Amino acid sequence: MLGIIFVPLQKILLVMRLNFNTIIYPIFGCLIGVNYWNSTMDHVVIESAADDADEHCLEFHLFVVGISFVWYTEK
Repeated sequence: MLGIIFVPLQKILLVMRLNFNTIIYPIFGCLIGVNYWNSTMDHVVIESAADDADEHCLEFHLFVVGISFVWYTEK
């Protein structure tokens, strides 16, 4: 059972190459959910420090706390 979770997680961490950021933040209200975004989803091109990389963001929201994981992959 744990192999189902940890094998894909290990593959993701190898792709990330420790180029990630984690943010824990308060939510003013009550929310349960998961959100995923990457920079290729935007219709407007935003200049950033990492022009040669795609930015990914995965957020987990649980009532009044949110945890955001941000990582970059090569284009």
